[in-house]
Amino acid sequence: MNEDGIAWIARADLSWLGHCVTLARGLSPEQLVARLARGHEPVSLGEHTAASAETHLTRRDQERGVGDSIAVRYGDAGGLAFAVAHGDNWPGRMGPGYTDGLSNDGADVFQLYWEKENPKLPPPVFAYFRDGRYMCGFDMCMSWSQEITGPRPDLVRGDLEAAGIFSETDGDLAHSKSLSVVEQRFRLTLPKELVLQGKLHTALIAGQA
Repeated sequence: MNEDGIAWIARADLSWLGHCVTLARGLSPEQLVARLARGHEPVSLGEHTAASAETHLTRRDQERGVGDSIAVRYGDAGGLAFAVAHGDNWPGRMGPGYTDGLSNDGADVFQLYWEKENPKLPPPVFAYFRDGRYMCGFDMCMSWSQEITGPRPDLVRGDLEAAGIFSETDGDLAHSKSLSVVEQRFRLTLPKELVLQGKLHTALIAGQA
């Protein structure tokens, strides 16, 4: 069992654009990648570090003259499949609005999404899906909204209240505390050193043509 948890994500640079991390229980890493490709056939790019994946995708788009490549580095840890988005094109093409079917057939899927360079400054968000249904989600900084959306806000409300997140005025601290809450509530983990420095299987999920 990997013990890194996910709270470290609040203090890490997974991408200069922010992050889109998808975790799944009940799916293999390959099944998760196939669902993230949304009907297209994923293309293996071999193994990459975060830096080499970004370099590969930038060069690929420059050579093709089309900026549409999105890749994920993926694996499994602590009984969870995980996928981390890379490239310049995932903001607005993954995350909210692009989750249909991710949790079909009894899977539990959790997504952490933050467009750090969006001029509208949207907050990092958490979303939980189970068996094809959206269960709950919230703004992890409590900056745009303190509402917990979805039919099951009770899954996290008590823990968020106990952690003092609704009254936290420091957005970065609220983000870190929120990650700690969902980490513990849903037993989530992501291997820190492997994701930040190591090589992982990498697949193209958009821009295959």
